[in-house]
Amino acid sequence: MTISKIKPEIIFTLVALFSVSFVASIFLMQLVAAIIFLMWLFENWDHKKNIFNALTISVYIFGFARLISIIFSHYPELSYQAFYKEALFYLILPPLCFYLKDFGKEKLIGLIYIFILGACFISLVGSIRFISGFVERAQSFTSGYMVFSGYLLAALSLALFVPKGTLNTKAQWYWSIILLVLFIGIILSLGRTNILIAALVFIIAILLKKINIKQLLMILFLGAAFVILLIIFPIPLVESRFENITQLSDRDIIWQGAISILFEHPVFGYGPRTFREIFPLLDMFADKGIGSWHNDFLQIYFDSGLLGLTAFIFLIITTITVSLNQIRNKKIDADLRNLSASILVAIISQLLSSITSGFITSAILSIVFVFFISMLYRIEVERKTLTSS
Repeated sequence: MTISKIKPEIIFTLVALFSVSFVASIFLMQLVAAIIFLMWLFENWDHKKNIFNALTISVYIFGFARLISIIFSHYPELSYQAFYKEALFYLILPPLCFYLKDFGKEKLIGLIYIFILGACFISLVGSIRFISGFVERAQSFTSGYMVFSGYLLAALSLALFVPKGTLNTKAQWYWSIILLVLFIGIILSLGRTNILIAALVFIIAILLKKINIKQLLMILFLGAAFVILLIIFPIPLVESRFENITQLSDRDIIWQGAISILFEHPVFGYGPRTFREIFPLLDMFADKGIGSWHNDFLQIYFDSGLLGLTAFIFLIITTITVSLNQIRNKKIDADLRNLSASILVAIISQLLSSITSGFITSAILSIVFVFFISMLYRIEVERKTLTSS
């Protein structure tokens, strides 16, 4: 029995649009999210009141910590911006959790496929813009290269581990092209950390036999063709980036500055969005446009203090624990367990990436994270049902 008043086809279409909008169009993402939220407001209260479990509670504990840091901010006129910059992260979670409870296995996996295809298209767009010389690093029209790269990294992780069933030769070529397009987008964004993480995820997928020998040969063949093209038609920015592979991109200065003010406001932090007001070594940056800590753990600590950092770590630990419990539960459908595993890999990839950039502090990547949490929530509902039966 469905729990929603809205036709399932309408809900699926809206959530599918939402899943491809993250980097394609911020306006579309906000518009679809607003429609989904308004629909949810008019749903039956008895059906939607029980959305709280370990996952959703951990999100709102983090939200409470962020709220406290805004209230006690040393720069309130800047920190108040976080109310509307981060609001979607908390508002869209209940509607997504509510509507995904109606989705069966096929629809859940279908949504992930749509997410991957959307990312593949964005990767093509960003790569073409870079190769054509319109941008200095591959990126979409509505986001910078760091968000673009982090988004593709999540999609690549999903594409490698998501349940695919038995693939014929045509389907293997299809997935090989998708994987390569996503990987090329990450390479051309020139983010060395994400390139390294993407390569590591590839290796793990091979070791766990998520890619068979035949498909691996297909990927190597296509990859070799891409490398040959780069040799014939070299891109100076790519060559320069890899010639200076050990350059720290001002992150050594960020750490110096962080250490110098580490214990000044340890409990509540300085308040969100205050980096340029508190960082003591701005004049030392080669890139004068740096406006964040380029590390989620530093960002949250200086924004929200130990209160926020503890809440963030609790959120991550809870998410990983919930997914691991789902993967280990043999009562759950095998495809759903594999789906949970693919989401876990994507989240861990984002977490590793956040050491030199950020996802929970990104207005776009944080919504991708909420999308993943709502998927895990749906699987968790099934796990609880099976466990209690």
